[in-house]
Amino acid sequence: MTTNETHGKGDDAWLAECAAPGRHSFGLASALQTLETLFTIARWGTLAWTAQAVMDRAAAHERWALVAFAVTSALAVGAGWTAGTLATRGARAVATGLRQRLTAALLPTAGRIGETGPAEAAWAMVDLADDVADFHARTAPLSRSAPLSMIAVLAVTATVHWPAAIVLALTTALLPLNMRLAGLFAQHGADRQLAATRHLNAVVLDSFRGLRTLRELGAVGRRGRTLTTAAERLNKATMSVLRRAFLSGMIMDLVITFSIAVNATYIGLSLLGYVQVPHAPHLDLFTGLLVLLVCPMYFAPMRARASAFHQRERAVMAAGAIRAVVEDTPAAAIRTAGPQLTEPVGVSLTAVRFRYGGADRDTLHADAELAPGTWTAVTGASGSGKSTLLSLIAGLRRPSAGQVRWQTPSARHAPALGGCAWVGQQTVLLDATVRDNIRLGRPAATEREIRRAVDAAGLSAVIERLPEGLNTRLGEGGWGVSTGEARRIAIARAFLRGARLWLLDEPTAHLDADSEREVVEALRTATDGCTVVIATHSFPLAAAADSVLTIDDGVLHDATPVTAR
Repeated sequence: MTTNETHGKGDDAWLAECAAPGRHSFGLASALQTLETLFTIARWGTLAWTAQAVMDRAAAHERWALVAFAVTSALAVGAGWTAGTLATRGARAVATGLRQRLTAALLPTAGRIGETGPAEAAWAMVDLADDVADFHARTAPLSRSAPLSMIAVLAVTATVHWPAAIVLALTTALLPLNMRLAGLFAQHGADRQLAATRHLNAVVLDSFRGLRTLRELGAVGRRGRTLTTAAERLNKATMSVLRRAFLSGMIMDLVITFSIAVNATYIGLSLLGYVQVPHAPHLDLFTGLLVLLVCPMYFAPMRARASAFHQRERAVMAAGAIRAVVEDTPAAAIRTAGPQLTEPVGVSLTAVRFRYGGADRDTLHADAELAPGTWTAVTGASGSGKSTLLSLIAGLRRPSAGQVRWQTPSARHAPALGGCAWVGQQTVLLDATVRDNIRLGRPAATEREIRRAVDAAGLSAVIERLPEGLNTRLGEGGWGVSTGEARRIAIARAFLRGARLWLLDEPTAHLDADSEREVVEALRTATDGCTVVIATHSFPLAAAADSVLTIDDGVLHDATPVTAR
């Protein structure tokens, strides 16, 4: 199902479609739940038979009844366990499918306009996907097995003693109304809980991310109070949902208890000879005990469905939040990178226009031809569209109009995700060794290739002074190396990819003059023979380019030669 096809559909319909990956497992689980009901009816029948045999002092019947009870008990337990296993497998398939769709939407994807915050993205990926999956694991098998199970119990009850079946049928009419009211009653509370959870996630993430700044400003205490308030709001919303669930569950339990009590009273008085319904079949110990044992089974599926009403509201909210993320990704995404291009790569921008969703004017107009093997600097004021231009060239976004093409001597290619090297002003370094951070560019790289990347990025001297060389473990965020050294690790990582097109987004931002000069020298060495496009405010970096493009009022101007080298 493409995202375009989901537009216009309600969250309920979208929630139902999410069950598709686990449908086969849920179908098998439903069949086994029905078998579990049948085996359980047989088990209670054999137990009633055993009681009747004991009453009649029929030893032979007692032995056979006990054997039958053991066999049917094993079959019922086995069917129930297998049904649960299949439902869990289906839930995993649903959660995996949702996470794959979220991954495709959250990672840089062609044409994606909106940006999802880290807190909401993590929440959707970790929690909301499981909320939807757990809901389907619980309700999808029940949707098929519940009616069949109830019919089976009602049929057995009617066969052995039809007055008891009439009591069950009359009570059933009261339950759907209670279930519907329970669902409506819980919806408002689920909305509040969802909003409170989203707010708390954002507050926690922002607090940890800005902890250093908060500490420097002396605002840790105020932020702590904000966090406490958000947690209390979520606690109140959760307790409200629980109170509503408890109240609706209590009403259902009253109805069920009343029905079972009526049947138990009737059977007890009938066995004592105080009540006799005209034309009703004879009631003995076997019949009465069997009816009393299977009556609770009749209401078990409805109790489970009622409980699922509350879970359903949470799942609908979760599906809506996930849907808001994945529907922002167009159906026709740019192709992923094929074989690494080994020929010189040029870039062609033909009548390119880009406009963010909801904007009333284009962000960028671009027409340019970037020759293979050249350095091109893109300058302009902050927010002018330099990073947007790079993202269009990389294939991270699709233009609203026009074409972006990578040109080689043999062919023209649409931008391919992962087909170019990207170095930005924020270098992502993992809590791992220097070697592992460099090898992110190509995990299968040999030691010799890693050493070449180190030399090309001008990292040799840095590696030598580290306590364990390439095996030195960097702290989270790159603790242990300077900002300039971190940039050169990113350059080594990009070099290792072997891409012929490099896109650099403010690669020397926040560096002093000496560090900037070292990074520029490392880039010159690492990108020899490659096409390089640089978004920058730095004159020394622009001066190192072969040509300069300027973005003014959203328009990319023709290249002008750079005289200062």
